[in-house]
Amino acid sequence: MHKSRYAKGKQKLRKGEYQRPNGSFEYKWSDQFGRRYSLYGETLTELRAKEEKLKKDIEEGICTTDQNITLNSYFEIWKQLKTGIKESTLQSYLKPYRLYVESQIGNTKLKDITYSSMVIFYKKLAEERGLSITSIDNLNKVLSMVMDVAVRDRIIRSNPCRGVLKELRRQYADSVKPVRALTLTEQKLFEDYLAGPGPYHYLHPIFTVMLWTGMRVGEALALRWEDVDLVNNKIYVRHTLENYDQGKGLGCKTVIALPKTKTSIRTIPMFNKVKEAFLEEKKKHEDFGIECKSVISGYSDFVFLRADGYVLDYRRLNNKLYRINLKINEKIKGKEDIYGIKEFPHVHNHMLRHTFTTRMNEAGMDLKALAAILGHKDVRITLNTYTDATEDFKTSQMSAMEQYFNNK
Repeated sequence: MHKSRYAKGKQKLRKGEYQRPNGSFEYKWSDQFGRRYSLYGETLTELRAKEEKLKKDIEEGICTTDQNITLNSYFEIWKQLKTGIKESTLQSYLKPYRLYVESQIGNTKLKDITYSSMVIFYKKLAEERGLSITSIDNLNKVLSMVMDVAVRDRIIRSNPCRGVLKELRRQYADSVKPVRALTLTEQKLFEDYLAGPGPYHYLHPIFTVMLWTGMRVGEALALRWEDVDLVNNKIYVRHTLENYDQGKGLGCKTVIALPKTKTSIRTIPMFNKVKEAFLEEKKKHEDFGIECKSVISGYSDFVFLRADGYVLDYRRLNNKLYRINLKINEKIKGKEDIYGIKEFPHVHNHMLRHTFTTRMNEAGMDLKALAAILGHKDVRITLNTYTDATEDFKTSQMSAMEQYFNNK
């Protein structure tokens, strides 16, 4: 017969409850495998609240035996599940985790991570570390995948990362700087500068190709001469060049991989100026005896090379674009008018893709055709992300509408 037990103060203890020598309380239970676990509380009321939560967890199938597992520990479990993805993609998950999560909240127990704690964590990254909302969004996507698995394993009830970015975007809406396209006059100034003599004329071919095909920089750098059909005027986008940090002092690795999505494997018809840019690059190789020395993932014979025969690097291209920006602004400084531009904007690789898409949209290209050329599965991505209504275009459209109604 079970003998009733009482805590100090004559509080009756239930089965499995004990009062510890220091006056706090403990509840002991065993799982289906006979493994023993304990809950603790400073008061009996606190302990019983935890018991009720434990009972509810067991009824709902929530795992109660891994309640001490930390985010870092579970991240390692999640990594083992990520099979069949590109190495560069995996590294894109690992790098931000190591930088911003591992030592900050990585040792926090999964069960203690809440929606509010994630909002506070991301706010600190934005305000103290200077991370952009885009970077935080990418980090949240990784953590959300980890939490989704934890929910499916019934370690936690819900994903605390869900909806967090909506709150942050509301708070930092004014600080987000979307990528914009060059205006038509800015684009003309940019192209004229590259076409003329100067220290960056050698980059005229690759920037022309990117500007008039909308190719991602990695896709352009991965082009080999067999991907360029100068007879039928077509470009076959089959690969992308990717660089990723291997971590732990191992440096950066360059690989040739499949493009971003299945729809990114595509054929792009050439404008005549694109064909001329390829011919210019080919002639440059012949005139200066440049031969491809790069062998990446078993591939060689790349189109866009440095003077030493090695493939161009996208980070160097961004650096060159920054320097081109300075040179163009030096050119227009003190002059009253060059195409009506008083200051040239900072251009980066992805801005050229935005500019191509915006120009084609302004010209009235069919949206499905444009999405296919860009490698987008959905035309909404093309419209919502990559097309701008530039001031010049809006003005011309309103003038056209005014003329239309005046003629009625």
